[in-house]
Amino acid sequence: NMGAPYEPASDGLTDIQHSIAKLLVEGHVDEAIARRLGMNVRTCRAHIAKLASALGRGSRAQLGYLIAQSGILEQEN
Repeated sequence: NMGAPYEPASDGLTDIQHSIAKLLVEGHVDEAIARRLGMNVRTCRAHIAKLASALGRGSRAQLGYLIAQSGILEQEN
């Protein structure tokens, strides 16, 4: 039973935010992330802002580091 894409997972992030987190860590820019996930850039940036606030504010590089450190992506395996 897969949750809806906008339904928060146990870590409080939605499936969409998990996808964005993964692409951020891989170094993709906002426009590329938005295109790959079929959303506009403003929507993508809103999700990135939510990710940043969920993990603690910081720069984009810090966000990638925080995503990696948080272990949220390892839960997919």
